[in-house]
Amino acid sequence: MSVVSAFRRTIDGPVTAGHYVLAVILALGMTVAAQSVSIQLEGNLFKVAGAKAGATLVVYAGAGDVPPLAGKSAVENGALVFRPQFPLGAGIRYRAVYTPPGGPAIEKAFDTAPRNATPVARVEQVYPSPDVLPSNQLRLYIYFSAPMSRGEAESRIHLLDAAGTPLPKVFLPGQELWDPLNRRLTMTFDPGRIKRDLTSNRSMGPPLVAGRRYTLLIDREWRDANGNPMVEPFRKAFRGGPAVRQPPDPKAWKVVTPAPDSRAPLVVSFDRPMNYTLLQRMLKVNDTRAVMSGIVVVSKNETEWRFTPVKPWAAGAYSLVVDNGLEDLAGNKIGQPFDIDVFNNVTERIATTTTTLPFQIR
Repeated sequence: MSVVSAFRRTIDGPVTAGHYVLAVILALGMTVAAQSVSIQLEGNLFKVAGAKAGATLVVYAGAGDVPPLAGKSAVENGALVFRPQFPLGAGIRYRAVYTPPGGPAIEKAFDTAPRNATPVARVEQVYPSPDVLPSNQLRLYIYFSAPMSRGEAESRIHLLDAAGTPLPKVFLPGQELWDPLNRRLTMTFDPGRIKRDLTSNRSMGPPLVAGRRYTLLIDREWRDANGNPMVEPFRKAFRGGPAVRQPPDPKAWKVVTPAPDSRAPLVVSFDRPMNYTLLQRMLKVNDTRAVMSGIVVVSKNETEWRFTPVKPWAAGAYSLVVDNGLEDLAGNKIGQPFDIDVFNNVTERIATTTTTLPFQIR
C-alpha cells in the first residue's frame, strides 16, 4: 500500500468542521528524498523542512474538492512556510500532502485541539505602556493570551473621552495587522489626522489632544479563534501629551556597559519611549565577529533596552547596531520625522540603513 493510500484510509468518515485546502508550489533547486522531509505544524504555520526542487504542498481540512485556503507562503531558513490568512479551526484534522518532483507523495495528519467552551483569551498587554501618550501617537499594539478571530477590531476597540463617549474615526479604517499566530494586533491612528496640514487634520484635529484624558476599551465579546468571548473586557486609561516631532537621535542615548567575564546586561537608556515591538528586533549587539546571541528585555515604559548575552562578556570592542527604521511613539524614525513623507523611485532597491554605536568592555 502506498503512503498516500495508507494515509487516506485514516481519514475516511464524516467531517463536521469546515473544509479548506491550500496549494503551495515551491521551486528551489533539487529533488528531495522522502526520508529527508519533515512536515510540521507549528502554531498556525505549516512547514516542510528539507523541501527542494519544484515540489508541491497541499493541505486539506477534511475531505472533498474544496477551494484553496487563503494565505501567504515563503521559503524561510530552507523550509517552505505557509501562513494561513485565518486561524486554524478547533477540532479539525488537517492533511498535509507533500509531493516532490518525480517521487511519491508524503502525507501527514494533524489534529487541532478540540473546541474549548471555557473562555481563556484576555488582553495581556497594550503598548505603549506609559499613561501619557503624545498627541501624535501613531500605533497601538494589543497582545492577547490566545489566538483571536479576525474582522472584529473595528467594532470591539473603542477610544472613549473623559465623559465615556466613544470617539469616531480614530483609527485607520479597515485595517487589521496580525502576527502569524493571531495574538498580536497592530492598530494605527489615522495618519491623515496626525500629519499637519492634511485635510483630516485641519477639519477634525489629531485623534489625541494634549491634556485630555482617554480610555481605551476592548469588549469582552471579542471572540477568540475557537469562537469563545474573552474572559473579561480590557481598559487602559491615559492622558494626551505634547506632540513629538523631532526624530530620535542614538547619540542622545545612554549606554551602560557590563563588567567583563560576566553575563550582566548591556543597558541602553533612551531619551523618550520607543516602539516596543520594533525594539525586539531592530537593535543588535555585535562583537568583532558577528551578531551576538542573547535575551532582550524592554522595560521602564519602553525607555530602557537590556541585552543579556548567552555567553559571558569578554573584554574588547563591541558595537550596538540600530536599524534606522526604529520608531518612537509618534512614528518618527532615526533621522526622519513622521511629518515628512519620503518618496523613493519604485525601481530603486530597498536597503536597510543602520547607525552604529561602538562601546568597550573593560
